[in-house]
Amino acid sequence: MKRLTLFSSSGVSVKAAPVRLALRRLRALGFDAQLDADALTRFQRFGGDDDTRLRALHRIARESPSIAMAVRGGYGLTRLLDRIDWPLLARSAEAGTRWVGLSDITALHLALLAHGGATTWAGPTASEDFGRPDEAGGVDDVTAACFCEAMSGEL
Repeated sequence: MKRLTLFSSSGVSVKAAPVRLALRRLRALGFDAQLDADALTRFQRFGGDDDTRLRALHRIARESPSIAMAVRGGYGLTRLLDRIDWPLLARSAEAGTRWVGLSDITALHLALLAHGGATTWAGPTASEDFGRPDEAGGVDDVTAACFCEAMSGEL
């Protein structure tokens, strides 16, 4: 089972329910899905203050899960770019961590490519894709299937 850690490097998750739903759905898909200790932290409009989000990125890179998925995009990661330990994140990618997300996480994808030649994954986020309630359409079958295929190496 692939360990998957949800992290917040950008905007705050105003409600925990979508994140918890995403965890349940990702576990049902066979992932050992975990929530980073600071993933539900809030500071103004961010998922924690800059130092908290930076520590989370570095912690996840050191733990090197199979998959590191952003809880959501938004704005905030670009505030951290000049302070991120890029060799640390590049080593985690080299060791097999697949950094996944979209929106603001694109800055992380491009910086990892520039700093370490690391391959990352533009893909779903926990809240928007796996945390959408059933009454709002739930998780899209194609998204879930493609994500599983991509993370297993089949796609």
